[in-house]
Amino acid sequence: MKYLYCPKCKELRVKPWYSFRDRCARCYGELRVIPIPSSVFTYVVYVTMAVAFVLLYLYTRNEDDVFLYIAIVFAVVMAGAQVVDLSRGEKYAKAKIKMTQSDVKAMKEKDRGKH
Repeated sequence: MKYLYCPKCKELRVKPWYSFRDRCARCYGELRVIPIPSSVFTYVVYVTMAVAFVLLYLYTRNEDDVFLYIAIVFAVVMAGAQVVDLSRGEKYAKAKIKMTQSDVKAMKEKDRGKH
């Protein structure tokens, strides 16, 4: 996972997997790419996604509703682990940004606007 920080817009966001260029979507300026180290939650997401797909495949072959229900449980666990991993990544990325006083004020205003 990687985060992108735009010094002009004072925005921090997750880098989409399909993005090739490191340009801000808003101002087209250069971005700072912040790689986030993998954690246990990253691997939990991968494993639960794989298990959910296997269970869905078994459901289509056997038409046993138990496979479907267990796959749904794994999908919910995967979503929860992804939320935790994203928030951990955002905290890590914010810690890596060297901000001036005006940057801190702008980031706090943007964070207040999100909630």
